[in-house]
Amino acid sequence: MTKAKAAKAEAGHNVQDEREQFIQQQFLNGLVQIKGIKSNIATEMADAKDVYGRLKPYGYTPADFKWAMELEDKDSAAILAMWERRLKIARWLGHGLARQFDMFDEDRTPIEERAYEEGLAAGKLRKGQGANPYDATSAAGQAWLKGEAEGNAFANKDLSHVMDEADPEFPDEEPEAAEA
Repeated sequence: MTKAKAAKAEAGHNVQDEREQFIQQQFLNGLVQIKGIKSNIATEMADAKDVYGRLKPYGYTPADFKWAMELEDKDSAAILAMWERRLKIARWLGHGLARQFDMFDEDRTPIEERAYEEGLAAGKLRKGQGANPYDATSAAGQAWLKGEAEGNAFANKDLSHVMDEADPEFPDEEPEAAEA
């Protein structure tokens, strides 16, 4: 082999080695990143499990939160279509739930009332006035803003003390006496 061909072959060989090294470097950097992300996910999942555990005594399950997130992500038409399919299946199986099939007929809620309810939910979730889908000068827009303000008031209200008080549903239970 001539010196020129050997030099050319050597140069091409080095380029290929550097490409392989670059690919290997990118893979290993990605591996480190993925391991870090998975570690963070594990920590966050443990935090989520703690939240689920804290709310379990009130009757809520992880499935309830999954459904709530689906409700936030999907429009009402998609949710209604899902429930119509589920109720149809319930009817096929003779389940009593199927008797409620007509509950998803046309929504007859006045727009101002619906806007207020949407605003109330947005305020409770602290989405802000920028989330108002209605013209702020319209009656629906004003109803939404009123609901959003009341939702914010709810979100900001300190209700932690009510869990320390005796439960009025169980008046025969005496609060624990304070030790002297």
